[in-house]
Amino acid sequence: TDLEGNSILLVAGAEIPAFGSVTFNLVPEEKRFNCNFVREGNRLSAPLYEVTFADNGTIAEYFDKRAGRQIVNGENYNTLLMAEDVPASWDNWDVDADYELKFRNVSDLVESEVVSVGRVAYIIRNKYQISEKSTVTQDMILFAHSAEIRFDTVMDWQDNHQFLKVAFDSDVFDDFARHEIQFGYAKRPTTRNTSEEQAKFEVLNHKYSDISEARYGVAVLNDCKYGISANGGSLRLSLHKGGTRPDHQGDHDGLHRCVYSVLPHNTGFNSESVIKPSYMLNIPVLQTMGEFSADALAAIEADNCFIEAIKPCEDAGKAFIVRVYEAEGAYTKTRMSFTDKAKKAVITNMLEEELEEIALDGVLTFRPFEIKTIKVYY
Repeated sequence: TDLEGNSILLVAGAEIPAFGSVTFNLVPEEKRFNCNFVREGNRLSAPLYEVTFADNGTIAEYFDKRAGRQIVNGENYNTLLMAEDVPASWDNWDVDADYELKFRNVSDLVESEVVSVGRVAYIIRNKYQISEKSTVTQDMILFAHSAEIRFDTVMDWQDNHQFLKVAFDSDVFDDFARHEIQFGYAKRPTTRNTSEEQAKFEVLNHKYSDISEARYGVAVLNDCKYGISANGGSLRLSLHKGGTRPDHQGDHDGLHRCVYSVLPHNTGFNSESVIKPSYMLNIPVLQTMGEFSADALAAIEADNCFIEAIKPCEDAGKAFIVRVYEAEGAYTKTRMSFTDKAKKAVITNMLEEELEEIALDGVLTFRPFEIKTIKVYY
């Protein structure tokens, strides 16, 4: 049962084709399966990793069995940090650099219970009193078939001029971190050696931020929190900001929900290790009762090229628009195909003005981070 009281059935190992569908039949089964998790005191062992919990429920150690590596270095994973937030101007917009000196650990655990143990996931529900007025309740979801640990979070925020972050401090290090922006990513320094680097104490990220060595890395994924700081091997995601201008009530009007996760990956940065999981977190599978069959309107072979949008065309013709981009920053040639009902495909510009016709099942060439807009007639 999730934080909203919904009964959830977790399923693993299912291959669902992009823009397609799969139908499952729920069959009663008497046979009991062994659990994929072993809990001994504050230590939990899963097939891919082993974690050690601190007394406050944060993760003091994360041992990746694939790499034989303990990667927590600094604050425990999922440590909640709070700092005074009184910027010199633009109360609800600006963040001043001195906030990094003010953060304090506010992971004061008041309730903890295991709410689900199964073959797919081990879920712990923790409630933290982060101030006299505000609380954070979250389900920590530890997966059996993935190294990802997910945090489904509800914040009951009642504070003014406070800034809340969550820390994932790792021993992974690179001079730059990758932060997703629309249709690609931007690199930002993880060091503070120059005045320019020091000015980048808080940077933008959309679905993911990642620090990767050549063969190992750690990513922080999220579904709606777009500020983060990267310093050394530390990624600290900004969760809330309690400004009072122009709205003096600020965010005191209810609960705030977000989902974020930490994803250690036993490879360097690429689409399979980071970008695809970030999409899966942000665009969960749609579920409905009964049988349903969906045929994909478009498909692309290269795993580093993503169909970002399918939409009606603006001129209201009998056609639709497919927008595709290359996400890794790599020159790519790939085959792309369309629905059997398609009659013609045309490359257009962003204004959907036609440029050249292409084959319905042919090869496209992408420059690094190139965006292609394709008009498909049916």
